[in-house]
Amino acid sequence: MEALTIAFFGISGSGKGTQADLLEKYLKENDSARSVIRPEMGNLLRAFMQSGTSLAQKTGEIVSAGGLVPSFMPIYLLTGMLNETFNGSQHLLLDGTCRRPDQSRAADDMMKLWGRTNLHVLSLELTPDSAKQRLIARGRADDAKDEAIASRFAWYEEHVVPAMKTLEDCGWTIHRIDGEPEVDVIHANILSALKLA
Repeated sequence: MEALTIAFFGISGSGKGTQADLLEKYLKENDSARSVIRPEMGNLLRAFMQSGTSLAQKTGEIVSAGGLVPSFMPIYLLTGMLNETFNGSQHLLLDGTCRRPDQSRAADDMMKLWGRTNLHVLSLELTPDSAKQRLIARGRADDAKDEAIASRFAWYEEHVVPAMKTLEDCGWTIHRIDGEPEVDVIHANILSALKLA
């Protein structure tokens, strides 16, 4: 199996994390010769904010106020993690990295540096109504407010959809996966799209 680079996309509630978990498990079980590197941007950001630097403090202030971190931050964190853990031979799953066009260009630059050519985008397609129902069902306080949900969906359309288009322009293969069915059906469809099953 050739090493895969996969960037996950989908509006809040589309099941990106669940499907990334399942794909990571599948790759570990079916390609024991390669490890899977999966930078988790939320965890990387939280760890960075505990580092005590001036940049970490400024970033923490933005996050505490509910703002968006500067666009260079996810790339800075990704670069640091890959520098320590990635040698170019592993499978790489990206979720939460390419959220603006400049981040997509930077991620593509990194992959070109490592000579990666098997580049894919998995976009879980879900209607806003379905995504909203899922978010409400999760029961988290920040998920249940109409205004917060509408704001997240609008931000996705304004910034993240163009970021996905940027990867497509850079030569990544786009797979639009129906996010409405049951979890196992979506997983099977992803494996089929990637020609893994």
